[in-house]
Amino acid sequence: MKVLYIDELLLTNFAASAAFLLAAGLLAGVRGRGVRVAAGAALGAASCLVLLAPPLPLGLALLYKAAAGAGAVALAYGWPGARVFGRLGGWFLALNLLLTGAAALVPGGRAANLTAYLDITPGRLLAGTAAVYLAVRGLMSLLGRPDRAAVPAWLELGGAKIPVEAFYDSGFTLADPVAGRPVVLVQYGAVRGALPQAWRDGLDAALEGTGGLPDPALGLRYLVCGTIAGRTLLPAVPADALCRQAGGRSWRAEGLLAAFCPGGAGEGWTLLLGSDLAGRMGLS
Repeated sequence: MKVLYIDELLLTNFAASAAFLLAAGLLAGVRGRGVRVAAGAALGAASCLVLLAPPLPLGLALLYKAAAGAGAVALAYGWPGARVFGRLGGWFLALNLLLTGAAALVPGGRAANLTAYLDITPGRLLAGTAAVYLAVRGLMSLLGRPDRAAVPAWLELGGAKIPVEAFYDSGFTLADPVAGRPVVLVQYGAVRGALPQAWRDGLDAALEGTGGLPDPALGLRYLVCGTIAGRTLLPAVPADALCRQAGGRSWRAEGLLAAFCPGGAGEGWTLLLGSDLAGRMGLS
């Protein structure tokens, strides 16, 4: 009969949960801090005690697993937005279920209530967990940095808070030659419905080349933008701020100029920013 030591079980699952949380952060493009990741790992380790409970129905076991994973992710990364949180929780749950499947296949492996127990020494388990984490890091180094993906943010313009997916492009060089203010490029079709009516009317006329002069209160001007198709003029208006929150932190950059180009969100971003703003928004 195999004796199960609770302290050993908690310690090894703490290390495994920490590794899986860090791996989920790598796959979702979110950086985790040591204390927060440790808190999430502690919850993940405590949740493994369901292994000792009577067998649960599959639906209830899956619900428990998802709730425990969501709690661990929330402790580790806070609320970085619904989409990012969903990716973090999905990867964390997938890695845990992958371990559960492996435990059911290898000799000495046990799985109860969708929680894995391997009848091996803690050293071998930790070594295997470290190998999984290093494999994820190796995969990310080959596929590129996921933290360069678009991140949820919002643009404050005309008293409205407009949700955007902000993408940092180090090659983005659009500039305001008059006032020298930082410039962001926004895909108009993706945010049009969230704009105040006056801004919508003015930008509709500017982009479509219809209508008379825009309302002077909008502060609308044109910026020269160079593309592979040549040079074009893009309408731009002053914006109050660009803001984002992630991992319990918040960033706010004020005094911007928002330039608008035709297009929707099909390219994976709705707002483009360059190096001048990346540091102020925690993206570099």
